[in-house]
Amino acid sequence: MKLRFFSLTLTVLSILLICGCSTKQDEVNSKGTDSYERIRKVAWDFIEEKGWGGSAIADWKSADVKKTIADNSYELLDKTYEGKEVLRVSFIDQEDVVVGPPLILVDPETNEVIGYMPGE
Repeated sequence: MKLRFFSLTLTVLSILLICGCSTKQDEVNSKGTDSYERIRKVAWDFIEEKGWGGSAIADWKSADVKKTIADNSYELLDKTYEGKEVLRVSFIDQEDVVVGPPLILVDPETNEVIGYMPGE
């Protein structure tokens, strides 16, 4: 009985140690404390310019930013980005909207909008 308890405790502590000491961090911190603030602002300005801001919560700093590959499922403004790794910005929908804000693709090097996927 003591051996089982000791083994279980050792296993749990090992898992906690491995998870707690992991150096890999999330690509994005949803609170906006990462290096993507400029990317979020560029994407939000694009949404506002196109008149799509009404379906998103105006707190653009809470937008989710992730790396993705630009493909034909996006409406690319520049087709040379197809197949390349870019940043995808998604904003939070307002309550009770039929169509949410589009996903915005941004070039991580130039900080320019290069495409979008209409919201659903």
